[in-house]
Amino acid sequence: MKTTGEIFDAIVEALGISYAELAKKVGLSRPDLFYNMRAGKSNPGYETLQAIAKAYPQINCRFMLTGEGDPLIIMTNYPKDEFKEYIKKILKELINEGDIKVVNSD
Repeated sequence: MKTTGEIFDAIVEALGISYAELAKKVGLSRPDLFYNMRAGKSNPGYETLQAIAKAYPQINCRFMLTGEGDPLIIMTNYPKDEFKEYIKKILKELINEGDIKVVNSD
């Protein structure tokens, strides 16, 4: 079973953001809650989880609560520009890690 810290590490990694960015987006003045959570000192409350789910609708809430499944879901009504940037980010990571290879078709 994943710890709360491991779950949120996976979420911020999948989103490509920092804990400071996450805290700001959900209305927290400082990211201390997330750093304490990673250290096993605290857990996010219902209001924080709800704010995260509203700010990032692409987060898989089942994963956020249980650690089961994938951190993100692909939504059909996802804003086109954001979805495009998300796909670019994933492709760059796959290329950099050597999981896919760029082939020029001249």
